[in-house]
Amino acid sequence: MASTNSHLASELFVFLHGFTQDGGVGGGGQIAKYIASLFHVSVEQPNLNQPSFNEFSISNAIKIIDKLYDEKQKQKNEHIKMNLIGASMGGYIAARYAEIYPDRVKKLFLLCPAFGLAARWREFLSDEDLNRWKTSGSYAYDGRQLHYGFFQDITENHPPYPQVSCPTSIVHGKSDRIIPIEASRKFIDEQKSKELIKLVEVDDDHYLTKSVFQIIPIVSQFLL
Repeated sequence: MASTNSHLASELFVFLHGFTQDGGVGGGGQIAKYIASLFHVSVEQPNLNQPSFNEFSISNAIKIIDKLYDEKQKQKNEHIKMNLIGASMGGYIAARYAEIYPDRVKKLFLLCPAFGLAARWREFLSDEDLNRWKTSGSYAYDGRQLHYGFFQDITENHPPYPQVSCPTSIVHGKSDRIIPIEASRKFIDEQKSKELIKLVEVDDDHYLTKSVFQIIPIVSQFLL
């Protein structure tokens, strides 16, 4: 393991959680723990719900990753590259971050990534609901209020399918009803560098709890 760690010295492993109030998401957290144990590295798990879940946005999440990257680079005093592991919304954020900062990201490992996000919300909410959200400024989601700035941000500032230029592995459940697997298939179709991306389709839902032991060897081989 020592030889493995030597080439990981200038790398940073970061797990980006999904769209939840507490940052938890199915099998994603278990995968993050496994990576930490396997590679004997710390896996950073920033809270993307800052300043609060009510004020969550993709742009704010990217700023949080920026801050983490800057802090770690100052500590190491050298250029570092990140391996981003993202679940659901965190998967989209990871890909978007890699599009904005290609020189900072080495690899992406994405679990049921939330591509095509704005269109998905439009399927979920009627035009009347969206207008009410815009007028009132907030929408009741999972027992909390979510500000309209979240939807405005994903429609105006972030593409549905970011372009990535680093090796990317995606695991997506074929029975995912929250983010259908077609979103990951379309993501690949939209890429200029399709050869860098691999999609593994598993018999599972959005949370991938039944597929953890199937995912472990995939992530191990990919990140080595």
